[in-house]
Amino acid sequence: MAMRRAASYSATITPPKDPTSYSAMLVTFAQDQQIVLEKSLDDLTIDGTDVVVELTQEETLQFSPSVPSPMGTKTGGPAYLQLRCYAGEYDAPASAAWAIDVYDVLDPTILPGEGAP
Repeated sequence: MAMRRAASYSATITPPKDPTSYSAMLVTFAQDQQIVLEKSLDDLTIDGTDVVVELTQEETLQFSPSVPSPMGTKTGGPAYLQLRCYAGEYDAPASAAWAIDVYDVLDPTILPGEGAP
């Protein structure tokens, strides 16, 4: 799983049971032992048995590159993603934390909306 800074990012996660059975979900992104951002149930898309989390260009810029790039930057370790769910006091599973390599881009300018070059 890889992410590029200043580019949109999407991850698909399959929770242990039907995602509509959970009253709360939280996807946490961390890097270098710090939480970078979190997405709650309202920010997620349910697609059948999967949960889809999407990040904007701006949100991916919050991460530091973890892989050397042509620009010579590598300032952080890998990012991590984890899904936690809640359906009741004894039904609150958490996924493993998945490592995500973060790549830099040559020009981190945020591209404008529709019709942009």
